[in-house]
Amino acid sequence: MAQSKLDTIVAREYLERVRSKWFLIATLLGPILMGLLMILPAIMAQRERHLESGVIRIIDSTPDSVGTVIASMLRGGLMGDASKADYLHVPPGRDVTTSLAQATQAVISGRLLGYLEIDPASMDQGKLHYAGRNTTSLLAMQQLERSVNRAVLQKTLQRNGLDADRSESVAAMQVRVETERLSSRGRGGSGTIGVIFAIAIAMTLYLTIFIHGSAVMRGVLEEKQSRVAEVVLSSVRSDTLLLGKVVGIGGVGVTQLITWVVIATGMMYVREPLLARFGIQSAGFSLPEMNLTMGIVIVLTFLLGFLFYAALFAMVGAVVSTEQDAQQAQMPVVLLLVLTISTVQGILTNPDGGMARVLTIIPFSAPIILPLRLSLTPLADSEVVASLVTLGLSAIGATFVASRLYRVGILMYGKRPTLREAWHWMRAR
Repeated sequence: MAQSKLDTIVAREYLERVRSKWFLIATLLGPILMGLLMILPAIMAQRERHLESGVIRIIDSTPDSVGTVIASMLRGGLMGDASKADYLHVPPGRDVTTSLAQATQAVISGRLLGYLEIDPASMDQGKLHYAGRNTTSLLAMQQLERSVNRAVLQKTLQRNGLDADRSESVAAMQVRVETERLSSRGRGGSGTIGVIFAIAIAMTLYLTIFIHGSAVMRGVLEEKQSRVAEVVLSSVRSDTLLLGKVVGIGGVGVTQLITWVVIATGMMYVREPLLARFGIQSAGFSLPEMNLTMGIVIVLTFLLGFLFYAALFAMVGAVVSTEQDAQQAQMPVVLLLVLTISTVQGILTNPDGGMARVLTIIPFSAPIILPLRLSLTPLADSEVVASLVTLGLSAIGATFVASRLYRVGILMYGKRPTLREAWHWMRAR
């Protein structure tokens, strides 16, 4: 009989939220935003390069005409576009004020994209002056800086006796380091992709626990304000009602999480063909390998973590009577999540460090840190088991305390109870 009532409560809490239009909007909005983050930056970078086409004038007063090399690089070499850079040589010792004023007016009127001033004093200081309409573009400024550095290096090599062809090839030399992750599981693909995947897991779990944990608090508060609980509790025990609410809303979170994962995975497969339609070539992106055990541990950690935090949020809903009080009372619980997510950067830097090991065991942080570390590095079975056991016991303890407070607090109205009163509620039989 009790099981039948529990099933009814779970089904009610689950279906009431899944059928809501806001659930559909939130469930679809997450993957859409993720897809935009995967596609838009590449499209915007391509569009930025197109919109920023224009002439950059090189005003050069150096004796060895280093600006000619910079202009050639901006044009793309001998076979490049000569209209991208305009070279103006000012003999050493001649005043460049007029040339700079003319270039400034040309930029303002739109006839030039910008101008770069090169003089011996600035070269000695290692600081050149550039003024233009594209100074806020990080991509354009990085390209300009690379061209300047290559040109300076090439001229320096020539002054030290290296011929022009060899100095040019040395200055153009670039070495790129591609990372590959190795662990006891074998080759794990790109290290960068592994980090991105780990961050995605941590943020997804954080948002899911926060959103649906808060939903438990609001659900308890709504029942309390509408006094529906007075009727329901006449036929259902308080702990059954609370457990049904937590499991039902938790099921909504799991449904949303699975939907996000499926849609996001599909978007990764259509990303390259979609970018190709815009004429953009992108590097392939593949998910790191995940075995069945790792997947089970991540799901189990999420379920236990949600149960733990849902119980904490339920405590808040049970002891307050207004939405304003709830916003204030939930801050300690929210801060626990925020403090956990703020440690992610440190965990990424050293996933096997002492702080990472401690945070894996602490129940407040384990729901996020354990899956994060599993995505980054192999963990000892004993460490995983210890984390799950600690989290499981904490979830059971938090649920027990929440049910005690819920039993009394759901029927209490008026002012928020003191800690002593809440303690008496918990001990009441």
